[in-house]
Amino acid sequence: MRFTGSFICSVALLLPSAGMGQAPLQGRVMDARTQEPLPYASVATAKDGKGVITNEEGVFRIPSVAAEDTLLFSYLGYHRLRMAAGEVRTRHEVLLQPSVTELSAVQVVGRNDALYDLVIACGKQLRQAGRYEGKTYYQLETRTLDLPVEGVECFYNGRFNGADIDALDLKQGRIGLLPVHGRYMVNLNTSRAFMLLHPAERNSAFPATPLRYRSRKALRKAFDLTVVATMHAPQELVQVSFTPKDTGGAFFSGKLWIETATATVRSMELDCDRCTRHPFLPMGPEDELRDLSIHYLQTFSTWEGRPVVNTVALEYAYTYHTGPEAARIAERDPAFRNDWKFRTKGILHLYAPGEKFILPFFRYDAGQMDYRKVLSMPYDSAFWANAPSLVQTDRQQRDETLFAQQGLLLGTREMDPMERGRSGFFESTYAFWSPAMRIHLKNLLDSAASAPPTANADGATATADQLHLVAQLYLNVDRTPEGYRTFSATVFDGFNSWCHLPEKERSDLLLNIYFDLCEVERRRMQAALDAPGLSLERIRDIHAEAEKAMERRTAAFLKDTHYGADRQVMKRWNDLVRKELGVDNFKIFGLADGDG
Repeated sequence: MRFTGSFICSVALLLPSAGMGQAPLQGRVMDARTQEPLPYASVATAKDGKGVITNEEGVFRIPSVAAEDTLLFSYLGYHRLRMAAGEVRTRHEVLLQPSVTELSAVQVVGRNDALYDLVIACGKQLRQAGRYEGKTYYQLETRTLDLPVEGVECFYNGRFNGADIDALDLKQGRIGLLPVHGRYMVNLNTSRAFMLLHPAERNSAFPATPLRYRSRKALRKAFDLTVVATMHAPQELVQVSFTPKDTGGAFFSGKLWIETATATVRSMELDCDRCTRHPFLPMGPEDELRDLSIHYLQTFSTWEGRPVVNTVALEYAYTYHTGPEAARIAERDPAFRNDWKFRTKGILHLYAPGEKFILPFFRYDAGQMDYRKVLSMPYDSAFWANAPSLVQTDRQQRDETLFAQQGLLLGTREMDPMERGRSGFFESTYAFWSPAMRIHLKNLLDSAASAPPTANADGATATADQLHLVAQLYLNVDRTPEGYRTFSATVFDGFNSWCHLPEKERSDLLLNIYFDLCEVERRRMQAALDAPGLSLERIRDIHAEAEKAMERRTAAFLKDTHYGADRQVMKRWNDLVRKELGVDNFKIFGLADGDG
């Protein structure tokens, strides 16, 4: 599959404030009438308006709040509630009263021109809403046979245009995978499905919505609209139900919450059973996706006087049918199944409109899918420790344990990109420097045709066109109340590096001393970055200067050693590395000081 994923979508994003007399606060938001939890309800402080959302079980957590602070609770279709934090801490539950008036069959109204004109105006308003940015959290889960098969968690700089997601620029990510009968199910580009749905535009990737239409005649031809509920406080909203006249799987049905005075959509819910129009593709050319259904929910909040995306939840289910090629596998494996039922649940939350992460200083192919981007980034434990925390359900905690014990963890502290078993698709082309890990390039050419030209009888001279080594100084920067926090790592780029030296022993020694020299420059850079009071501009300059110094140092090393051919000179560079890092490559690779 191109789009599938894990971690159930529960999110509670936290307030960064802290102070005297403050303590963490956790509670649950529920429907006062039914006692059902309210997922993705908003919880904000009255003082500054910053807040969190509840997870799918209605649970929220605020890391630091004073008992006298006032919290505001809101959920579309319910009366807003103000409550002191101290009272919430005592009760643990917050009950919201429904504010919706559901219309009876006799009262049903809205099959008139004004209703169709209102929906058309809403679509126009979304198309003209303009662009905005913000810090965005993303989480995705796929399950089969009641097991989690993939979990994705990412932070992005989100770029939006009205209801559309224009771009998601990765800040940090991590992935968990669990094989089922020895096979992995992966989402090749975890965020792409969210970006392909444009609710108010013509949409070839997803079923059509009523918001895309610009004329009453065309809208009436495609959909029946009905007002089914109203809400009068704090402003009048109507809930409009829409049903497609074509039930062949190319149109959504669903509901819209519309603020009538401004023709503004506050929430949309889209459903399609047995969809014939969707962006999901099977991995095998003869495989099929059958009985695919989609449920989509998008809510909006107000920022700087205009509506912006708040939360997007996407759920889809399907049967994956393997093609004729799988018949041979089935003959060898009695546990093999031709049909697998998968269900994916994902959520994307714009939790800080107008704010942006400082993206990592790292060059990678912008066209790479999210998996490759996550694999290219070393694990920044401080970022994850201070990132907006999630209220995990018991099931989520069990899922995470399964990933760690029986599957793969990518982009986490447990992941070692050079560890055995991380082969094939999951094998990283990047290596992160570690004193306990030595690296090797694959596919070294050993034929006589690749041997370097010789300058003497011993063949001590090689040429620059026989190898190309690339490393980067990865740098992650975060703003904190005390200034800027930095995290750096030395990253070897195995994708863009190659080596045609004929001797593996010589190549390994050359490669690792090269990588160690890059690490020496990183440590010097990090020492400079640890100085207090640095500006972001100065941090950028230090990083740029360190990369230039790294390039000069490694170029001098390669030239001085004749690309590893002069073993005595290599010994001197090895001594420098041993002094700076405590790593003796001659000893590690079993070479005596006088070997040559």
